[in-house]
Amino acid sequence: MKRTTIRESVHEFVSLRLDAPQAFADDQTLQALGLDKQDIEDLMFRLEDEFDLTAFTEEEDRLLKAAVTVNDLSRFLQKIARH
Repeated sequence: MKRTTIRESVHEFVSLRLDAPQAFADDQTLQALGLDKQDIEDLMFRLEDEFDLTAFTEEEDRLLKAAVTVNDLSRFLQKIARH
Protein backbone atom coordinates (compact mmCIF):
# COMPACT_ATOMS: atom_id res chain seq x y z
CA MET A 1 0.00 0.00 0.00
CA LYS A 2 1.44 3.34 -1.03
CA ARG A 3 2.18 5.91 1.62
CA THR A 4 0.72 8.71 -0.51
CA THR A 5 -2.56 6.82 -0.89
CA ILE A 6 -2.80 6.36 2.86
CA ARG A 7 -1.92 10.00 3.50
CA GLU A 8 -4.55 11.26 1.06
CA SER A 9 -7.24 9.05 2.60
CA VAL A 10 -6.34 10.10 6.13
CA HIS A 11 -6.56 13.76 5.11
CA GLU A 12 -9.90 13.15 3.39
CA PHE A 13 -11.39 11.35 6.39
CA VAL A 14 -10.08 13.94 8.87
CA SER A 15 -11.50 16.73 6.70
CA LEU A 16 -14.92 15.09 6.79
CA ARG A 17 -14.83 15.14 10.62
CA LEU A 18 -14.08 18.87 10.82
CA ASP A 19 -16.84 21.40 11.32
CA ALA A 20 -15.41 23.65 8.62
CA PRO A 21 -13.12 22.57 5.78
CA GLN A 22 -9.56 23.70 6.28
CA ALA A 23 -6.09 22.84 5.10
CA PHE A 24 -3.82 21.15 7.63
CA ALA A 25 -0.35 19.66 7.73
CA ASP A 26 0.60 16.09 8.57
CA ASP A 27 2.13 17.27 11.84
CA GLN A 28 -1.05 19.12 12.86
CA THR A 29 -2.33 17.84 16.17
CA LEU A 30 -5.68 16.14 16.13
CA GLN A 31 -6.69 18.07 19.23
CA ALA A 32 -5.91 21.39 17.56
CA LEU A 33 -8.24 20.34 14.75
CA GLY A 34 -10.98 19.87 17.33
CA LEU A 35 -10.98 16.06 17.36
CA ASP A 36 -11.45 14.19 20.60
CA LYS A 37 -10.76 10.56 21.53
CA GLN A 38 -14.13 9.41 20.18
CA ASP A 39 -13.47 11.16 16.85
CA ILE A 40 -10.06 9.50 16.60
CA GLU A 41 -11.53 6.08 17.36
CA ASP A 42 -14.20 6.60 14.70
CA LEU A 43 -11.57 7.72 12.18
CA MET A 44 -9.46 4.68 12.95
CA PHE A 45 -12.33 2.25 12.33
CA ARG A 46 -13.44 4.02 9.16
CA LEU A 47 -9.90 4.04 7.77
CA GLU A 48 -9.48 0.35 8.58
CA ASP A 49 -12.69 -0.32 6.65
CA GLU A 50 -11.57 1.88 3.76
CA PHE A 51 -8.40 -0.17 3.31
CA ASP A 52 -9.94 -3.50 4.36
CA LEU A 53 -7.52 -3.75 7.29
CA THR A 54 -7.97 -5.15 10.75
CA ALA A 55 -5.85 -4.24 13.74
CA PHE A 56 -5.53 -6.17 16.94
CA THR A 57 -7.34 -4.57 19.86
CA GLU A 58 -4.02 -3.94 21.59
CA GLU A 59 -2.77 -1.99 18.56
CA GLU A 60 -5.94 0.08 18.45
CA ASP A 61 -5.67 0.82 22.16
CA ARG A 62 -2.05 1.94 21.74
CA LEU A 63 -3.03 4.22 18.87
CA LEU A 64 -5.79 5.83 20.88
CA LYS A 65 -3.30 6.61 23.63
CA ALA A 66 -0.51 7.72 21.31
CA ALA A 67 -2.27 9.42 18.38
CA VAL A 68 -1.34 13.07 18.53
CA THR A 69 -0.98 14.12 14.91
CA VAL A 70 -2.58 13.41 11.55
CA ASN A 71 0.62 11.60 10.61
CA ASP A 72 0.16 9.20 13.55
CA LEU A 73 -3.00 7.91 11.88
CA SER A 74 -1.12 7.36 8.62
CA ARG A 75 1.70 5.51 10.35
CA PHE A 76 -0.82 3.29 12.17
CA LEU A 77 -2.38 2.24 8.85
CA GLN A 78 1.03 1.60 7.30
CA LYS A 79 1.96 -0.58 10.24
CA ILE A 80 -1.16 -2.75 10.22
CA ALA A 81 -1.03 -3.05 6.41
CA ARG A 82 2.18 -5.04 6.87
CA HIS A 83 0.40 -7.82 8.81
